[in-house]
Amino acid sequence: MNKLKVLTLLPLVMLFGCAQNIETPNGASQWDFDHEVQFKQTDLENGKHHLQVIAKQNTEFSKLATFLMRQSLRICKSYGFKIEVLEGVERFDDKLSFPNMIMPSLSANIECPNP
Repeated sequence: MNKLKVLTLLPLVMLFGCAQNIETPNGASQWDFDHEVQFKQTDLENGKHHLQVIAKQNTEFSKLATFLMRQSLRICKSYGFKIEVLEGVERFDDKLSFPNMIMPSLSANIECPNP
């Protein structure tokens, strides 16, 4: 009978242990498995955030820009947000003109609308 209780409680304890939401430190590197991009998100002040999507050699600019838009919506939880792009916009012909150039990360400030 004792073993049955242990076998019943063990999966429940494991389930609750896996369901915890671990908070990421402000500005720490994170990985988005859906978009397969690395990023850093920093909370600046109330309603303002800095988002840096880290460019990798094989990551297309369109994927970085799409992630920036979707993450901005996720941060603000509504439309009407403003994105101020600071650096990292790739020109259309950059890959052809400079095939070995290391592109800077896509960096932007995001301002959410007033709640």
